[in-house]
Amino acid sequence: MSRRAKFLFSLSFFLLLLFCPKGMLGQATPCNPEELKAALPSNAQAYPDAIALSGILERNKISVRCILLSKMDGTFDGQEGAALYRTDRGDFEALFLPRPQNFERLKVIERQEGSRYSYSFVGPPRPWPANRIDAAFRMYFVKYQSVLFVVTDKALAATLEKLSHSH
Repeated sequence: MSRRAKFLFSLSFFLLLLFCPKGMLGQATPCNPEELKAALPSNAQAYPDAIALSGILERNKISVRCILLSKMDGTFDGQEGAALYRTDRGDFEALFLPRPQNFERLKVIERQEGSRYSYSFVGPPRPWPANRIDAAFRMYFVKYQSVLFVVTDKALAATLEKLSHSH
């Protein structure tokens, strides 16, 4: 193997270790190269919280494959960030507030209009100005300390709800 190939291999392995949370390596279905391009960077404000949450999920038998960038970053005033989790139970978004803030007083308003669902929020925390999510499927919002899980799978939402009540 050439020096350049060894360097690229070493660099790739280092990046894999850097962006994959502890316990994720050795999983049956780790991040693929495309997912790694969208991994939550270690310098992201929410990164420490995202890694800590990954550990909690792993201890509760939810295997985390990847922690990726989220499009829900900045959804609420004061939000530290958000991450998209890919797990053995399905995908979900996690939105993070700085401690000791939490989502306990956040009210989620769901409306079904034909086959579509719309969601709006009444804070605190105060939602972004558009204050509306429009979806072709039902969404579930689970509050866990300073984290808000946004989930589209009912069974996964129930699992996360149990987790939130056990801590």
